[in-house]
Amino acid sequence: MKKVTIITILFCALASQLIAQNSYWVFFTDKQNTTFDPYQYFDAKAIERYALNGADLYDITNYPVNSHYAAQVETACEELVGTSRWLNAAGVMATEEQIAVIQQFPFVAGIQLIASDMEVAEEQITEDRIPLSTEQVSIHHGELFQQHNISGKGVRVAVFDAGFPDVDTHPAFQHLRDNKQIVKTWNFVKKKENVYEANSHGRMVLSCIAGKYGNQLLGMAPDAQFLLARTEVASEPKKEEVWWVQALEWADQNGADIVNSSLGYGKQRYMLKHMDGKTSMVAKAANTAARKGILVCNSMGNEGADNEWKMLITPADADSILSVGAVKSLDVIANFSSFGPTADGRMKPNVVALGENNLVAGSKGNFTRASGTSFSSPMMAGFAACVKQLHPEYTAWQLKTEIEKSGNHYPYFDYAYGYGVPQAGYFFGEKPEVKNNISFSEDNYAVYVTGKEPATVFYKITNGDGSIDFYNQKEINENSGAIRFSKDRLQSGQTLEIWSNGQILKYLVGQKTLPKVDSLTAENANYYSCAKTISIPANDIYTRKFKTTYKFSTVLNFSFMLPSMWSPNGNIWTCNRISHGLTFALDNSWRVARPYAIGFRLGFGSSWYAVAPYDNITYYNIDNNMVLISNEDVVYKKNIKVTKFDLELVNRFILGYAGSEWWYLDAGIFGEWNTGNRYKLVLKDNQNQMLTYVKKHYMSYDVLNPVDYGVRLRVGITRRFAIYGQYRISNLLKVKGTNTSDLPKWEIGIQLF
Repeated sequence: MKKVTIITILFCALASQLIAQNSYWVFFTDKQNTTFDPYQYFDAKAIERYALNGADLYDITNYPVNSHYAAQVETACEELVGTSRWLNAAGVMATEEQIAVIQQFPFVAGIQLIASDMEVAEEQITEDRIPLSTEQVSIHHGELFQQHNISGKGVRVAVFDAGFPDVDTHPAFQHLRDNKQIVKTWNFVKKKENVYEANSHGRMVLSCIAGKYGNQLLGMAPDAQFLLARTEVASEPKKEEVWWVQALEWADQNGADIVNSSLGYGKQRYMLKHMDGKTSMVAKAANTAARKGILVCNSMGNEGADNEWKMLITPADADSILSVGAVKSLDVIANFSSFGPTADGRMKPNVVALGENNLVAGSKGNFTRASGTSFSSPMMAGFAACVKQLHPEYTAWQLKTEIEKSGNHYPYFDYAYGYGVPQAGYFFGEKPEVKNNISFSEDNYAVYVTGKEPATVFYKITNGDGSIDFYNQKEINENSGAIRFSKDRLQSGQTLEIWSNGQILKYLVGQKTLPKVDSLTAENANYYSCAKTISIPANDIYTRKFKTTYKFSTVLNFSFMLPSMWSPNGNIWTCNRISHGLTFALDNSWRVARPYAIGFRLGFGSSWYAVAPYDNITYYNIDNNMVLISNEDVVYKKNIKVTKFDLELVNRFILGYAGSEWWYLDAGIFGEWNTGNRYKLVLKDNQNQMLTYVKKHYMSYDVLNPVDYGVRLRVGITRRFAIYGQYRISNLLKVKGTNTSDLPKWEIGIQLF
């Protein structure tokens, strides 16, 4: 027992110390007394890339961090995780007390907390038979690259992930091993070269760039060169941002042309307003990489079905990178793919690629299927490598821009598809087929869109500044009626824009440019008013519409009823131990704004109250008779159970986020309909011996009020727990012939969901 106790104490002490530590960026004021020789530091391919992109080899961001500064910080913290040249910063693990000391160093310009998990979602994986072809390549007409012997040869691609197990043995990568195409590897987690371990996510991602199944391509760049970096590990979430930035600098040093990052930070750390391309260090580093001639391909994230986020994750919010969403087939968005725009209103995603049921390298030399934007991003990285081989003269910015132009919707874009699915044919001079089968018309009340043959119609309303106010898509044909836009919902200066099969039509509100067609009325048109919520919504922080959510929950209460001093008249019963309750509830809320919602909770359950009378003379209603108990030598207890329906009307304020949940404050009123009840009366003598009378009985409504009501305040975290306090304005109990009338009106407690 002593050994167990000692181990327990040591474990608790260690856990306490670890909990007290956080990860921080420590930014330095300057790079004095540092020297730098780019021709010694950079790989030859990196120097070529700098020259092509007009980047400065001697830029101050390339100079190393002052080693004296880093050494002093290291002595003052728990651990120096790593340093960043580009940010002129050190990532550290430290306690709040240590950070307070570091902040006083004269060479420290500032400190920023790192407190989040990097998202490396283990995407949906399903075993399946191997098909004869893979849509993930054909959706881009990637076979054109193969026909022209374009396979990413001579292009260097860096892949950041959580590990690459079996890449050194899996048949999907035999050609990479045979031709020595994996140029360098580095495990930033363990500070060693071996990356062929840990999370299989990286193996699957790499196969979407360069994998093969026999002679069948899983990605479009099987002949590219690769830099593999392990930057993620589940047990060290607070260090991953540092490793990601270091990996980007490492990729720059070693001549990467393209980086694939199927990773990102979302609601575990940030709020929606932070997705602006300027707040996170990874977004800043990604933009710096672009200035140095590297195209970063990054997953948009898998938050599309998350009603509390939906938006992209960082660094996909960085302006100069290629942010990639996911489709399940051409012009059909995957429901998990995150939406744009960025918090500062910039268009994202840039493009989309197949990200549902992709064929990938599985475990033990097998192949499997997986879904997520983690796999649409590497498909675009491989596509980009082919374009770079075809056009080695492209700068990183030109490469990004030309890929956008190759999108099957270009120049039409929206916040779900960006410019659509890039097409290889664009780079071989092929012109997309345009079908002129949609048309505009109008009457005095509305603008209409009709189609001559079946087609998918994409439509949006843009404001004068180019931001999208509304967008959607719909299947249409000559028998389906028209898509109707009410003119009283359109504002002057807005543009209604339509895309279908390469045809683009625009209608500028306020200009009479369309023919009158009085026969198209609301009766035979499909009505789509711009005031209504759309099926592919803009993000919550941009919508002005109400958002409704429903949720069923089981609530367990533990509460204390406060003593008689809290009662205005003192005529109450006192609680002699914790009361408790169990409720099955339906929650409904209408989100008015990002931080505020109104709603109600409808519940059914029971509450048990363990109480004793305030005085020693009390009447009880037993068998419909009032029984007087008056004996100072008798000690007694009374348990009351009340079954009830509970209706609560609440105002909810969002206080902040904690992982996938959020802290909230509810303030509202409640009313309870008491449908059933009983009590148990226990009598004991002064030696605590049980007397002969123990009675369970249903109380009549002469004793219990059928309805009670009050006010309630609750602070909690969703789907976990809440602390609440309430004041019952009405009486719950009433007893004839006595002045002992009720249970305490004040109650505090905790609710578990």
